[in-house]
Amino acid sequence: MIRRFLLTLFILFYLTACGPAPLTQLPTLVRIPDKATPTAPPTPIPATATSLPTLELASPIPPEASQTPISTSASVPTATFLPIQTLNLPPTQAATAIPLPSTDSATIQFLGPGPLSKIVSPVKVYGYAVPGHNNQANLDLYGEDGHLLASKLLQLYTPYKWASFSLEMSFDLKSIGELGRLTLSTQDDYGRVNAVNSVHLLLLSEGASIINQPGDLRERCVISMPVAGQRLSGGVLTVVGKIRPFNNLPLTLELVDRDGNVIGTQVVAINVTPNNDDVPFRVDMRYNISQSVWALLSVRQNDDRIGGLMYLYSQEIFLNP
Repeated sequence: MIRRFLLTLFILFYLTACGPAPLTQLPTLVRIPDKATPTAPPTPIPATATSLPTLELASPIPPEASQTPISTSASVPTATFLPIQTLNLPPTQAATAIPLPSTDSATIQFLGPGPLSKIVSPVKVYGYAVPGHNNQANLDLYGEDGHLLASKLLQLYTPYKWASFSLEMSFDLKSIGELGRLTLSTQDDYGRVNAVNSVHLLLLSEGASIINQPGDLRERCVISMPVAGQRLSGGVLTVVGKIRPFNNLPLTLELVDRDGNVIGTQVVAINVTPNNDDVPFRVDMRYNISQSVWALLSVRQNDDRIGGLMYLYSQEIFLNP
């Protein structure tokens, strides 16, 4: 009897131990996956996924833009940004090599080519000039026998005293080489020649050009008496000045009124100094007028190698009888 009772207790104990857990333990079993979820490792992304344009999902394309195909080159910077970068570039050597005129600079200045440069066509000419009537100037290239090889009419515009010019002139030679003269001249509002400057060149039919430096760019002639705009009378005009002559040919001083009439002229002998220094001159010019006039006083010198005018300087004065 006792043995049967013990056997029954053993069976009940065994069933109780192997049976389902009480309901009070269920919350613990349920919370286990909740704690494990945050620490679970992220799902690996395949390596090929990095090439997908995932950023486009954050910026959807507007409906009206989606109708036009978009080129893949749209993300590359376009050439419109290039001009902004060039604004910070330093000036080129050619630009910085051109000096600005000073107060004693010549009315006409050849910065290039310099004297006796060897030139093969075309000749590149650049410099400064005070514009003449209608902002114009004449550029002429002469051969060694005085014939005209090339000519151009220049338009010179500037809000300042001097205007810059830069151009090319083509020429043809019948010989292998010869001496030439490049001459720039201007006229005033009354058709009078009021400035001329020239440079000798060695013209070649073939080879390479060799450009010399321009040399002294100061005005060759300076008139200290009379001054520009001065009012004078008496029939005799005293002219005092100095000049760096091109050659030993005499100077010609001339008075021309606004109608083109020559009312006075005088020739002055001159000699070139070994160091090309200024040579002073003084002359008394007689003039004959019946009424007061504005007259252009000019000092000029001819070319001793090629026929024609090499240089002219002028200023206007007022003359009374």
